[in-house]
Order: sequence, then structure tokens, then C-alpha cells
Amino acid sequence: MGDTEDCRFSTSVKYHVDIGQFRVAALWQFGGYDLNNAATGSYQLQVGGDIPNLAGGTLSVDAIGSFVQNAVSIGLAGNTLPAVLPQVLTATLSDDSSVMLVGKYTNGPLKLFVGYEFIQFARPSNPFAPLTGFTTIGGDFVCAGCAAINNTNINNAAFNAGDRLLHSFWTGVKYAITDNLDLIGAYYHYTQPTFGAFVSCTNPSAFSNCHGTQDAVSFVADWQFAKKFDAYAGIMFSQVNGGLANGFLNRSTIDPTVGLRFRF
Repeated sequence: MGDTEDCRFSTSVKYHVDIGQFRVAALWQFGGYDLNNAATGSYQLQVGGDIPNLAGGTLSVDAIGSFVQNAVSIGLAGNTLPAVLPQVLTATLSDDSSVMLVGKYTNGPLKLFVGYEFIQFARPSNPFAPLTGFTTIGGDFVCAGCAAINNTNINNAAFNAGDRLLHSFWTGVKYAITDNLDLIGAYYHYTQPTFGAFVSCTNPSAFSNCHGTQDAVSFVADWQFAKKFDAYAGIMFSQVNGGLANGFLNRSTIDPTVGLRFRF
């Protein structure tokens, strides 16, 4: 849906129905910021189905459309990195429209995944006037033009000069070595075309609205050693370029991780 803050809704209604090998689902997020949502409204529709007995396995495909009104993305602004304090806690607002196409093929211990998502970030439907604001899902009150008052701001105009488009693609594989041990590998790619007001993109990482890409490769081993417990170890390599590298101190990172998880 475009913004991490909108991956969960506090107040929503969902409907799902299976019709043979096909399925249809819909979601409506009602209420707004005052009900601990990071948007004032959202609508989603999903259609999909399963194709059994395909080369000995099952192919599942789904299409999901989404619209999120006045979505919130929280970040720091005001001074460039390396950070020069104080920075301003800024809520960037946008109307986000997206289409997602996903597929999964299952054959015994093997699962293959592939997906594509197109997201369009447009100017918000209801911008805030100066010195007015709202409370974020993190409990912080932000208001437009309040940097000198409480060190916060609301950016209503990030996409006034043109919508931002983001193309995301991912693919992965999961293989069950045993009933309790899974190996998982994945690849992710993001592409952002140049958008908004004209800037010189000779050095594209100097401006966040220049064309940019991000690539990531990950691998993880997951061991379910008890009914509700599993331990995992993994590593990810990621790299950003162009406009998507704006604000990054390092354009590439290697991130190993280990953990223990309890599933409710």
C-alpha cells in the first residue's frame, strides 16, 4: 500500500468467500487518525484462484487492488545526513493507489513465489492547514509548520508537482528439508522513475525524486524445534542506487540475523 504505517489497520471490516477453486475478498478501513489508523480511509479488493494438478503441483494466483486516502509516512527532515540536530519529525501525506499480482506454486516440499506491485503516490485529498495536525500511531502529535513549536511538520505538498511511481518485483523459493527445517531464498527489486519538480539528476542520489533502484537478496534457515517455537538464522545483502540512495550513509549493506520466535 506504499507506507509501512498502513500495513495494519486498527478499525476495519473484511469479507472473504471461497467459490470452488476461486476466492474473492474485500476490506474497508473506516475511521481515521483519531482511531489509531495511519490513514483516513482505505479500500481493498482481491480476486484469485487455485489451479490444481499443474505439473504435479498447485498454482495459486491473486490480484489485489488498493486505495489508501491521506496515508501517513513518518520520517526525519530539516537537515541532511550525516544528521545535524535538530531534525524535524515530519509526516508526509499522500493518496496511495496500488495493484499487486502474486503467484505461488506448491509441489511437495517445494514452494515457488513471485510477485509484482505498482504503487502511485499522489497529493493527499485533505491537506492540513498551518498549525493544525493529528496524533500518529506512534503517539506523537504532529502539525503543519510547527518546527519552531514542537519540532514537527506535515508535508502536504510532496507530490504536488507530480505523482511518484514505484515498481516492486520479488521472487523466492522455500524448500522443506524435513518436516521441521525449511530453507528460504528470495530476491527483491524496486524501481522508481524520476518524478516531481525538475532537478538535475546528473548525480541522482543527490535528490530523492531522481530515478533510482534497490536490490536485495536474502537467505534464511528456519527450524521448528517445538510446536510453537522456531529458531532462525539468515542474511540479506541490499544495495540502493540513484534517487533511492538519497539520505543513505552506505549504499550497500550486509545484514546477518539470528532469532527465536514464539507463535501465538
